[in-house]
Amino acid sequence: MKNSLITQIRKCGAASLLGLALGATSTTFAGPGPQQWQTLRGPQEFKQLKAGENVAFVCQQCKTVSEMAVTSEQQAMNLCKEGESVTCPSCTKKTKIVMKRQRNDPATRSEVSYVNEKGEECAFMAKPAANR
Repeated sequence: MKNSLITQIRKCGAASLLGLALGATSTTFAGPGPQQWQTLRGPQEFKQLKAGENVAFVCQQCKTVSEMAVTSEQQAMNLCKEGESVTCPSCTKKTKIVMKRQRNDPATRSEVSYVNEKGEECAFMAKPAANR
């Protein structure tokens, strides 16, 4: 119960942070609105990124959204590789990539998580959602 509540609060907080950050820059940022973004959680989502695409790095430590360009498929996979680190372009704090694993009856599901030096989740990646 506690974990599901924390997850809901985290999703709402992350979504509102992304919305505020994108809304605050909407006059200078020509792109999809906050409802048009998809959080990147699984390695399979990072594998689908192509060179030249942009992703948003949402840092909850400095409360910013920074755009990062994907230069290659290998670089995209390094953004979700366990044990690697990603530096926030705004505050230059390093986040460590860890995989959260959930065991279900049929299979184990892995989710990418970015944590600070205290082990607290502090960032996430998002990309523009596909046109519907």
